Amino acid sequence: MINILPLPVTGRQFGTYYSTKNSDTLSLFAYSNIGRDYVLNFHRLLTDFDGQRGANVLALSGTSYLPDSTTFHVSEPQGVLMPETSAQEAIKQSQFKFIPQFNDRNKPMRMSGNLSNKKTACPKFQELAKLLTTNEGSNHLILEVQALKELGEKDPELWQDRDRILVLVNSYEQGKWVADEMRRCRSEISQQIYYLVSDAEQTKDGKSQSGELKRADIETFGHYQGKILVAPTSSIGRGFNILNSNGKAAFGAVYFLTRPFPHPHDTQAIAQEMNRRAYEWLDKEDFIAWRQGDGVAHRAELLRKTANTYWRSVEQRSYYKTLRDNQDLCAFPRYDLAATTLGRIIQAVGRLIRGGVPFHGYFVDSAWADNSAKKLAATRVEEDPHSIENDTEENSLLVATILRICDYAADEDSVGNALYKPLADALENIEDVFY
Repeated sequence: MINILPLPVTGRQFGTYYSTKNSDTLSLFAYSNIGRDYVLNFHRLLTDFDGQRGANVLALSGTSYLPDSTTFHVSEPQGVLMPETSAQEAIKQSQFKFIPQFNDRNKPMRMSGNLSNKKTACPKFQELAKLLTTNEGSNHLILEVQALKELGEKDPELWQDRDRILVLVNSYEQGKWVADEMRRCRSEISQQIYYLVSDAEQTKDGKSQSGELKRADIETFGHYQGKILVAPTSSIGRGFNILNSNGKAAFGAVYFLTRPFPHPHDTQAIAQEMNRRAYEWLDKEDFIAWRQGDGVAHRAELLRKTANTYWRSVEQRSYYKTLRDNQDLCAFPRYDLAATTLGRIIQAVGRLIRGGVPFHGYFVDSAWADNSAKKLAATRVEEDPHSIENDTEENSLLVATILRICDYAADEDSVGNALYKPLADALENIEDVFY
């Protein structure tokens, strides 16, 4: 397809980059074509050559409609498959809550930041795991398992055999840190705590270590004795039906332990953003290359120059608060990040609504909503929380994500309303986020 699909607006690129910060490992990248053009035009692949009709294409994915996300959004759909009314009503019963954890100095535990430094990151994850599973902290995870069991006794139709918890982090290694610390802190239930490992993970003797669960076996978790599974968010996003013996979602609650934030040098993510921008620039009549370019060659030159400048600007992005819009280039990075984060949340909770059942969702990292965490800290020591400003989408990725889904679920957006309204209502009513 290399000579059929359009060239990238930056021109073809090939090179190497360090796999992680302070790493001595190099990874290769090749950016040769605009891949999404294949998806969008597969139905007319041969039409321009010989007039033949292409294949009938049916794309089925709810998160393919997230208009601000360069990672997930594909195009405007032609229709929506509506879930059963009972399933929608069940999802409306779902509850979200912000539960930052506090250290012995009453400081909210902020996990996001430089997690690539393992020497500093590992102790932070271990401390958070300890706070969530012992009486020295909130013991929230253990109490939640018990609460889910009691719900199953009171309302078996929706909650029976769903007293299991999914804990989400950013990598397999972080998952092992968290699960191992939980198992150490709660030795009496250590056999019920698992962490996910990639299918490519090789053990020295060919046997699985205690607590390991292969990604390929994740759909069987609802039939294990396990109660807590720690996994990377990206590993369980789609394609898995993790059910219990009743054919319902095996997990009753999900904990977002960390706030996902894209690596600034993730070439795949940058390429996805550039591909999306290519289509937007094409449709923008006053785009700088079309407005200032004199003839096709000059316009192409300006387009490539603009695209390469844009690529470098994406690589220089750092903290959420520093992200800036550029309307002329159709770039709204905060909206993009919020919508992409929303997509990951939707895919994660999608594991918990199978069979038309509700769930509990918890956001743990104080970085999700810093000011709300400070307010809760002030309340703990009987100080005035009103002296601290509420969170806004300017400083809180969680608030920005909530506002995105509320916009999509508005009555005037028929597609977004059909897809996201029940979940939007649940997120909008999140407990302990002040915005």
